Amino acid sequence: MPRLVNQNRLNKLIQEHRMLDTEIKRLYNTTNSESTLKKLKQQKLKLKDAITRLGGSNGKEDQSN
Repeated sequence: MPRLVNQNRLNKLIQEHRMLDTEIKRLYNTTNSESTLKKLKQQKLKLKDAITRLGGSNGKEDQSN
């Protein structure tokens, strides 16, 4: 059962990471707020670290950055 919980958590983190990536790309073209982009990027990095700790994709989830 813990393995299923970890997999569900991992899937949720990956989905959130992808959504943040999309939002960051969108904001690059529509905002002048460097602080907003910085916060989103930091949040994205934290998610990537959590994904890596749970063993997801060996850090290869998002190769666009």
